[in-house]
Amino acid sequence: MSLLEVEGLGKSFAGRVLFTDVSLQLDPGEAVAIVGPSGSGKTTLLRCLDGFDRADRGSITVGRHRLQAGDPAHAFAVAARSIRQTVGFVFQGCHLFSHRTVVENVMEGPVFVRREAPGEARRRAMELLEVVGVNHRASALSRELSGGEQQRAAIARALAMRPEILLLDEPTSALDPARADSLAALLRELVRGGLALMVVTHDPPFAQALATRTFQMDHGRLARQP
Repeated sequence: MSLLEVEGLGKSFAGRVLFTDVSLQLDPGEAVAIVGPSGSGKTTLLRCLDGFDRADRGSITVGRHRLQAGDPAHAFAVAARSIRQTVGFVFQGCHLFSHRTVVENVMEGPVFVRREAPGEARRRAMELLEVVGVNHRASALSRELSGGEQQRAAIARALAMRPEILLLDEPTSALDPARADSLAALLRELVRGGLALMVVTHDPPFAQALATRTFQMDHGRLARQP
């Protein structure tokens, strides 16, 4: 059974169709990339999958939780909160807390959302920082990190919430080609471990290096690339 099922999703903004009739599935251990130019609706689509934005039509199903475009606001908000227990999101700008250390950023969600004991949350945060290759920067403030280090710390922070699905918005936007290749290698390892990934990007080489399936966002339609 698929972890994520999208059926007939559509959204418009200010009279412009961003995307229409988007349907796809995401399975465990699969990486899907959506490519297309800036402004093509890729990021909005990704945000709809986690309930940060609301589609005008269609539905998103994650496990037993379902986001339906026509649901009342309260029901939609409850379903979105439930889905975020399973789905992690790495924003383009990383959005790390600049006044906190790297390890504190990774601990934040487990301690304050999942109510994990601080000692256990710190132990696991250090393990995840080692997995993504920035454990040596654990005590640094996030604003002291390079773009590549921030991206890896943001991935560790998302993984700390124990997601089954990880959504990434333009993860190579601040990276040079060498660091993009390194990030693709890291994400491939996570996929081999069973994590499901969906990434939107305007970087076709990165998509090719990472994805098991690639789609093109073209005039609001999602088309599978050969």
